[in-house]
Amino acid sequence: MKTLITAATVLVATTTLALAEGDSIIPEVVWPEMSVAVGAERELEAEVNSLYGSVSMGAISVGTTLKDTALDSGSFNVSKYEVDVEQPLGSHVSLYMKNDFDDGFKHSETVVGGKIKF
Repeated sequence: MKTLITAATVLVATTTLALAEGDSIIPEVVWPEMSVAVGAERELEAEVNSLYGSVSMGAISVGTTLKDTALDSGSFNVSKYEVDVEQPLGSHVSLYMKNDFDDGFKHSETVVGGKIKF
């Protein structure tokens, strides 16, 4: 029992010193930067108000759009969900895929493309 307590004490002491010096054997977890976007739009001729929001983490973005028509009068309903992925290929070219789902989570559209930045 004394051997076990001594070994545990030595292990805790050396681990604490290693962590204090930054030479940890535990790998550091680095999360990609996370961003949040929200917005509002008004279609003047159609009299439709839209609210949208999305959360991006790294190359993946998830968002939703809510719409309110003049007939609904303040009753915002989910019109679509979006799951988008964008992967840069160097500093000037990126490939993307945009997936749209309706209010019942039924897949409605996929758009695949590329962008060139000048």
